[in-house]
Amino acid sequence: MTPPGQTTGPLTRPPVDGASAPAGSSLGDGLLTVVLVSSLSLVLLLCAPSLRHWLMVPVTVSGILIGVDTVRWFRHRTDIFDPRAYLGLTGFHFFYLTPVLHITLDHWSPRIYDPPDWPNAIGAMAVLNTVGLCVYRLVVAAPSRRGRRHRSAGPLGVRSFCRIALFAAAISFGAFCLELAMFGGVSGFVDVMTGSFERPELAGLGWFLLLTEAFPLLVVAVVLMRWRATLARRPGLLVLLLVALAVTQFFVSGLKGSRSSTLWPVLLCLIMVHLLVRRISRRSLFVVGTVLLLYLYGYGLYKSAGLDVLDVVKGDRSVEQVSADTGRDLPTMLTGDLGRADVQAVLLDRHLHGQAPLTLGSTYLNAFTTLVPDSLLPWQPMSKVEAGTRLLYGPTALEGEQRSSKVYGLAGEAMINFGPFGAVVAFALFGLLVRAVRAYYLQAARRPELAPKLLAPMVWTLVGVLSADLDNVVFFQLKYTLPMAVVVLAARHAQRRSIPSGARLVPRARKAAHRAPVGTR
Repeated sequence: MTPPGQTTGPLTRPPVDGASAPAGSSLGDGLLTVVLVSSLSLVLLLCAPSLRHWLMVPVTVSGILIGVDTVRWFRHRTDIFDPRAYLGLTGFHFFYLTPVLHITLDHWSPRIYDPPDWPNAIGAMAVLNTVGLCVYRLVVAAPSRRGRRHRSAGPLGVRSFCRIALFAAAISFGAFCLELAMFGGVSGFVDVMTGSFERPELAGLGWFLLLTEAFPLLVVAVVLMRWRATLARRPGLLVLLLVALAVTQFFVSGLKGSRSSTLWPVLLCLIMVHLLVRRISRRSLFVVGTVLLLYLYGYGLYKSAGLDVLDVVKGDRSVEQVSADTGRDLPTMLTGDLGRADVQAVLLDRHLHGQAPLTLGSTYLNAFTTLVPDSLLPWQPMSKVEAGTRLLYGPTALEGEQRSSKVYGLAGEAMINFGPFGAVVAFALFGLLVRAVRAYYLQAARRPELAPKLLAPMVWTLVGVLSADLDNVVFFQLKYTLPMAVVVLAARHAQRRSIPSGARLVPRARKAAHRAPVGTR
């Protein structure tokens, strides 16, 4: 009989771990990356005259530094959801492809105040990224301390978890029903959420909205825990579960104007399936990734056009017409939604020309106070909206109606607060974060305990700070990690209370006897 809180059989098959690869494989992956990225750069230089600029040197080096993990992922040397591999896949686009697309397409963020010489600004940012990525690689490649024993916090009973998770989901769903009632039912809710993206009706509802959006992922976790053996045999049910989660998340929170509110839960569900139920193949992940990119493009149209985007479905307008009217085209998605190159280049150029006063951590402090009522704060720290608006649109932009809703990313927000040197330090701290998240994820994948398999996907979201700002990361942790962590802790406590006290004393006695000197046993 399987002990409580453990999985059995093929569900615990360990993932591929790069640490167990032959010693020479890392060198081989590095050399292959140098050849592939350098060859790609040479081809681009031959085909695109606009790229014949010194910026391609640091851009290529950046692509090599981050692309090593991409090559390892494609060569099946890492787990499919290894955090470092994810950063290799997304980072190659972020640090290499995005600058190339900006230059070749001559596509830049609109309405930038006193725009810089773009090729030189992109090149300068690529130099800073190269330095930061060198620091990042040194940190993540540093040898880790071995020999530390894993200390389990106790088993997680499936019944206890399901019972408490359903109770928490019921509270969250009740709060969502109350939200619907506040806006006059389903139709009123849809009207408000698909109307103006300012949505003054949501002001002051931060914690309440977090509660209303927690139930879909909790219900999915219950289904995966309760019926994981059945789902492992019938992958079609997993597809239906994933679709149901995406549709529910879009209605519950996606309508409010946040693409990540749908994308992240789907990704978290995939990771939970990978750890709890069955291994997800790279081919399946490519299919899901393609669907998510199509959703990202369609949602960009919705975010700019609102319900007018349904004219495409009705046949009244084409996708090209809606894209032209809203300015939400494919280049905007590839460079703006999936990259930060031009925005970060502007910030660095402002600093190099002495036009960017430092906020000295104000936007970071603001990230932790966004859900605190203003009446409880002695003073309000400067937000990234205020700081970014001044830097991008001019010092007088705040006096008008123009506000920056940009996301600046790891290096961008660090430059707003502490300048270029702060960006390099941010890469070092990011490397430490990636090491910790990766260690926890691989430990959860190897060991049979259920609790880490539920919490590892939530912690996994921390690696998104590369392209996000601290307020986004804090919000995601409160939205996804906190509810799951509370349920897991409560279920563990309930499981310990359900075990007779005498049974709990036996392991302690054995442990004490094991530690006692030989002569006293």
